[in-house]
Amino acid sequence: MDGILLDTSRCHARAYADLWQRYRVEGPEYSLIAGRPTREVVEPYTRDVAEWVAFKQERAREYLRSDAVRFSDVQPCLEAIHAIGYGMGVATGASRRTAEMLLDGAGIAGFFRFVLTAEDVSRGKPHPEIYRRAAELAGMETVVAEDSAAGLQAAACAPTLVASIRSGLTIESPYFVGSFPTLVEFTEALGVEVG
Repeated sequence: MDGILLDTSRCHARAYADLWQRYRVEGPEYSLIAGRPTREVVEPYTRDVAEWVAFKQERAREYLRSDAVRFSDVQPCLEAIHAIGYGMGVATGASRRTAEMLLDGAGIAGFFRFVLTAEDVSRGKPHPEIYRRAAELAGMETVVAEDSAAGLQAAACAPTLVASIRSGLTIESPYFVGSFPTLVEFTEALGVEVG
């Protein structure tokens, strides 16, 4: 979801910066934790995990309400994929509340057969649990579109086919199918023409 469908990195990075500042912690650079569940990111820094998670998530939602932007290629790609009958789902490290807020706000929630969130798994990316669950729900061959290193690793270990979108990242794995600068190029590589 984040980084593929919606440009939310700036919002999450700001929320983490606020969190680190509030608790006077020198936390990791956002690029190192992108795609990971907040609870797993903060566990090494506090015993008050729930309080820290709540603060970060509420702050992120504040920023996301005004700053999250749907990438311009998302609507035509989702429409094209949907039109030929391919099923789609979302598997995100975000909370269910945040995921639903973003997908509904972007007007794209109806394209997805399922939405898996941080609450649906016991371990977040780079652990493969979320992509194993997604493949089970899909019930067919799955191709994961990812933008984070943690997500690429999780998908390859699931194991599912995985592509890098927008980030230029690669991974050494027989399941890695390529790096695509936009969602259009990825969609067309699936054999789906984007109008």
